[in-house]
Amino acid sequence: MLCACQESLENRAERESKEYTQRMCPTPIYNNTRTDSVTFDKATKTYTYHCSFFNVLDDSAAINRVKDQLYVDLRKGITEDTHIKAYKEAGFNFHYLCHSAKNPKIILFEALYKAQDVTGEAK
Repeated sequence: MLCACQESLENRAERESKEYTQRMCPTPIYNNTRTDSVTFDKATKTYTYHCSFFNVLDDSAAINRVKDQLYVDLRKGITEDTHIKAYKEAGFNFHYLCHSAKNPKIILFEALYKAQDVTGEAK
């Protein structure tokens, strides 16, 4: 007899986000950015990357000047990431929430990529 004990994709995403956060976060600062944690919301099927901006990026005026390009670059990264292919195919959303390292209460950048934004070829 076969057992239907396979983990659902939503449960896997929740587990993997917790494991990544426990093992890897906070990540080393790279390009003035650090990933502080990753979470997954089953109700909205949304993977959220909680990040902090440092140095030259820790400035709302600087972020406002590059926010359009940042949005495009992050979208391209998600679109091309083969490690999350199953999540993209399942219609998951991806959310970036980027805070100031100096003042973590300040959100410097936020972007939500719906499933249809990150499937197929990056533009």
